[in-house]
Amino acid sequence: MKAQKWFSVILSIVVVFSLLLPMAVAEEETIKIGGLAPLTGPYAVYGEAVKKGADLYVSQLNQNGGIDGKMVEILWEDHAANDAQAQNIYYQYVDEEEVVAILGDVLTGQCRIIAGCAFEDGVPMVTASGTALDINVGKPNVFRTCFIDEFQGVVMANFAQQQGYENVAILYGADSAYSMGLYNAFKAQAAINEINIVAEEAAAFTDIDFKAQLTNIKNADPDAVFLPWYGAEAALILTQAAELGLDVVYMGADGIADIVDKIANKELLTKMTYADHFAFDSDDEAVQNFIADFTAMHGEGPTVSFSATGYDAALVICQALINAEVEDYSDTEAVHEAIVAQIKGISAEGVSGVISFDENNNPIKSAFVMTFDAEGTKHFVAKVDPQ
Repeated sequence: MKAQKWFSVILSIVVVFSLLLPMAVAEEETIKIGGLAPLTGPYAVYGEAVKKGADLYVSQLNQNGGIDGKMVEILWEDHAANDAQAQNIYYQYVDEEEVVAILGDVLTGQCRIIAGCAFEDGVPMVTASGTALDINVGKPNVFRTCFIDEFQGVVMANFAQQQGYENVAILYGADSAYSMGLYNAFKAQAAINEINIVAEEAAAFTDIDFKAQLTNIKNADPDAVFLPWYGAEAALILTQAAELGLDVVYMGADGIADIVDKIANKELLTKMTYADHFAFDSDDEAVQNFIADFTAMHGEGPTVSFSATGYDAALVICQALINAEVEDYSDTEAVHEAIVAQIKGISAEGVSGVISFDENNNPIKSAFVMTFDAEGTKHFVAKVDPQ
């Protein structure tokens, strides 16, 4: 009887271990990437775009066997654009989850903080949307798949020259690193292009009434107005400008991309052109496949270009892992170093173009100038290659 009892106990232990073993093996064979983004709050549209694009790439990779038979997982935690929360999630990823890389952050403020942490720890970081110049300056392990604010500002100042705009006004957000970077770059290039800046008006991102600034701009009689804002604020500005009878053309940068759902009178969008990372109406096969696959996975098509740069950020990290031929993932420091070394020399076919990196870890790729029709559909205007 005792022997039978002990046999039952041993059998139970064996069964338990047999159930736990596959879970342990699966955990061990999963390659983890730490995703950082605001997934709630006013800037969630950008975080969701990056997340959905990156998740699509990883899903496709895993369907084709992953990396050397190991599945890849991007961990996502919402920090709602809170600096302290973003930093806490970063350390959770690095110290507890032992991620191979960070994909993110999304907004400039959090990008700067996380880039500093990643640099100190030697963790590879690839942001799909952090466009401020200083995010990766002096940080050899921090990369981006989006172009920088300065490039966008130059692109739009050159576009203004090409369109024959001689007198341009600027309404910028003085409390935003994103807006200030674009403002300074546009203004500097406008001077080179001998474009007259007839009015410079500042506001805050918390403002909802821009009529005082717009009245000053109207009195300056510009040909065009440069608006380095995100979509929500730009929607207010365009609406209030129309109410004041300010009938000019407007220019912006990638933050304008999500304006469509935020403006009631979509006919006002026909006056807007802006720089972006991706042309949704391109007939390129890779672009059309991306849109079709994105729609199939998420039930709706991409509307913000960061979905494409998010896809490419995941691609860059995973392609670097493949090229590095990592065998032992237990030595995280060695893995991190291998990924950084491979990204620096990478040339990858992404959905936003062929991606390689310059000496400052910024992508060498083209920008797209886009506009809208009266229904809010985006349309390609011009492609601008890096100089």
